[in-house]
Amino acid sequence: MLVTVHLSLPRDAQYVGVMRGVAGSLLEKAGVPREAVDDVELAVSEVCANAVNHAGPSTTYDVVLGLDEDRCEVEVVDRGPGMPVGREPELDVLRESGRGLDLLTALVDDLQFTRHADSTRVRFTKGWPSERVGPRAGKAPTRPRA
Repeated sequence: MLVTVHLSLPRDAQYVGVMRGVAGSLLEKAGVPREAVDDVELAVSEVCANAVNHAGPSTTYDVVLGLDEDRCEVEVVDRGPGMPVGREPELDVLRESGRGLDLLTALVDDLQFTRHADSTRVRFTKGWPSERVGPRAGKAPTRPRA
């Protein structure tokens, strides 16, 4: 990975937007194609919102975002029970919530859920053509700000 960011966030809805902003800013500055940035921002928001809503008694959850030349990997771990084994979400087109799994599947290239006795781990990857990504993708070199 070129860059890895690890954040431990409070189970507070306002931090879902913070994580979305961190992910979007990092990918955008690295030259990731806009469509991929949008997909990752939305997927990060969905997974973090699920952690906020379903993480059980824990007050925090962890997010690890890895950026490489051709893909982004995101892992969200919470201390909640997650979806019960064998439970299939019901599709109700009039329902305002409960479509997160379908949305994630449409946005990302690979999606994995892992349940442990005391935590739930959601991991996804999103790829793009690698020739357009890098710290200087199409830009002149810059000096770090003091």
